[in-house]
Amino acid sequence: MKTKILWSGITGRTGVQAEIASKTCDFAEIVAGVCRSDAKYYNYDQLEKINEEFDVIVDFSHKDCFDKILDFAIKKNKVLISGTSGISEEQFNNLEKTSHIIPIFRGGNFRFEVENFINDVVEYSKTYNGKLKLIETHYKTKKVPSETAKVVAKRVFENTGKELEIESRLEYADLINDWRVDNLHCRVEGFEQLGKDILKIANMMQNKMPNGLYDLHLLLNKN
Repeated sequence: MKTKILWSGITGRTGVQAEIASKTCDFAEIVAGVCRSDAKYYNYDQLEKINEEFDVIVDFSHKDCFDKILDFAIKKNKVLISGTSGISEEQFNNLEKTSHIIPIFRGGNFRFEVENFINDVVEYSKTYNGKLKLIETHYKTKKVPSETAKVVAKRVFENTGKELEIESRLEYADLINDWRVDNLHCRVEGFEQLGKDILKIANMMQNKMPNGLYDLHLLLNKN
């Protein structure tokens, strides 16, 4: 049985790529979408009118829609994959509290390739004695420091007690994200693979129990 997904923010960059990927995916499908302005999909005042059956809600929308989606996930008792950026501290605290009621994935990183890079950086930092610096270079409209960079710094500190300096650069005209720590390097382009990775995360989260906020590191370790 495929994991059935309700995607909030379906017309965004990630949602568009995920919808394309879902058409040929053998383990997950997007059965309905929600957005603010496209009549082909539900809007945020129509959540109670959604007729399709779904297992997981993926939210890559806007912080102004965050509260409605979180309340809806609680009411429907569904898994929530939360990728909306810019939420307030109060909204994040509500998300964290709710993660003990319904299963919630909230990761600064949603890419399996980048997770491998983070693991490599953590291992490298255990034996490196110099000053650790992560240099990230992104497309010009990216918000920095990126959530991924914050995750790298957090994981390094949790595992080694060492501080990781983050240097952010906005240089690319194309949708490119690039991270480097000394000779360790990770570069991803576009949103096609990100859409596919989130479908996989939704499938992995489908039968999880509420246990605080899941991220990709925790999800892979538990599997």
